[in-house]
Amino acid sequence: MRIAKYFLLLSCFAVPSFAQEVPMEGEEVSQSETEFSVLTGVHYSSGDIDGQDYETKAASIGVAARNGRFSISASIPYVVTTAPEELIVSGGGLLGSSLFASPTSQTTQVEREGIGDLAIQAGYLLPVDAVDAFISTAVKVPTASSRTGLGTGEFDFGVSGELSKRLGSVVPFISAGYTIIGEPEGFDVRNTLSGSAGSQFLVGETSAITLSYSYNQSATDDIGDRQSVGIGFGTNLAPKLRLGVDGSAGLTEDAPDARVGLRLGIGF
Repeated sequence: MRIAKYFLLLSCFAVPSFAQEVPMEGEEVSQSETEFSVLTGVHYSSGDIDGQDYETKAASIGVAARNGRFSISASIPYVVTTAPEELIVSGGGLLGSSLFASPTSQTTQVEREGIGDLAIQAGYLLPVDAVDAFISTAVKVPTASSRTGLGTGEFDFGVSGELSKRLGSVVPFISAGYTIIGEPEGFDVRNTLSGSAGSQFLVGETSAITLSYSYNQSATDDIGDRQSVGIGFGTNLAPKLRLGVDGSAGLTEDAPDARVGLRLGIGF
């Protein structure tokens, strides 16, 4: 069974995740050698909540390691956002609960910037033959400032699973996740479900295009659930250098209207 050479952690950008990057020809599961990667990326997203606009830019850096079927990664972003005072900025996905909104009539737009929340994820590729089955657990460490509204100041914990199957040059996938939300003071929140489905289309020996649909349940009644469609492209620029670009568009009122991102994985 094969898995991708590099573990590109999309969740570090707090966006709905695509499938694990599919393997290219000749990439087998290594049973003894540990492989390391440095992960970097930038993303931009914008939208509105209850008629109030927000805009977020972030740059992220992280590290990942893989040995055989086990993988682990950690990443942290630097975030710049402009949003109403009452919004706690968070981007969706397994460790990024939907934007919280406190019950207030404040409409003042404020700019905030600083270190975001640290995301740590560990996963295991199950030894099954019929499909590629990947399970993972993740934790959000509250390194972002809750005082300025860059984070909740609480830990979140998540579990997720993904099934995929390579059919020639097409790799359909489906995933689901569950997040235990740490409740910040003054907010009434609930644990959330998330999921995605789509396909990757292999282009040549080192590139792939991903089309996906994602769903993120809201953690509060003040915000609606998020649904979006996305497209991504990944390719090897060199044997140990992989580039990824992606974008998404919201399908529901409280989903981000648009999001674009760029990622780079450097192996060693």
